[in-house]
Amino acid sequence: MVQSSLSHSSIQTLININTNLTRDESQDSCLRTINFMTYELATLCDNKTDREVLEVLNDFFFKTKNFKLDTSPLLLASILAERRGCGIALAYIYMHLAKNLGLELHLIHWPLHAILKWECEGKAFFIDLEQNGKLLSEEELLLMVNKHKDQLRTLSSTESTIQYLSYILTHYRQENQLEQLHRTLSEILNIEPENTRYLAERALLRREMGLIKESICDFKRYFSFTDRSAAPAHVITAYDSIVLIGHV
Repeated sequence: MVQSSLSHSSIQTLININTNLTRDESQDSCLRTINFMTYELATLCDNKTDREVLEVLNDFFFKTKNFKLDTSPLLLASILAERRGCGIALAYIYMHLAKNLGLELHLIHWPLHAILKWECEGKAFFIDLEQNGKLLSEEELLLMVNKHKDQLRTLSSTESTIQYLSYILTHYRQENQLEQLHRTLSEILNIEPENTRYLAERALLRREMGLIKESICDFKRYFSFTDRSAAPAHVITAYDSIVLIGHV
């Protein structure tokens, strides 16, 4: 089960997801890589102001280590190996490094989830990872979103974890990787067991995979939260087909 608390460790969240979805025990290697980057950065930031620390972090992350935003990979081991990955995963890594340098950053509700909020000297600033860590004022960012201030809202730890997992879901759907898709849905439902959208999707997927008993359990749980009249037609049809063939 994924730890959803970013205060616990954004990196531990990435490691847990990587391990649970791939069954790959590469967490020691990932931790060593992250810890070494943390050590390298610490030696560069002695006696520097917060703004100077941010400049060092950006130079280290985007130039020395050459991390780049991309649509993939999505999981930590591959991201560290290839030095590229989806915005929200790079944001987790960047936040972890920043926190170890004394900078507290937060994800905001923004497309691609690659902008971080930073409180400095009583003012809110925003770090744009799509622009190699460029620092933006709130006024500058609002101009980019046509004054839609809701997009500047910071995400809770649970929201950010679910958002990250949803990116992974999209990838596995496109690749038709059913086992990994099933594991990802289960990770989400461990965090949000009453999320009917993903509960219905897992019920349908389990039916497709031949996991009939598990599918029935999901359907029953889904309909305990959702009135039949409000359920999508394809969900009702799938459930009724299980009933008709005598599995219920």
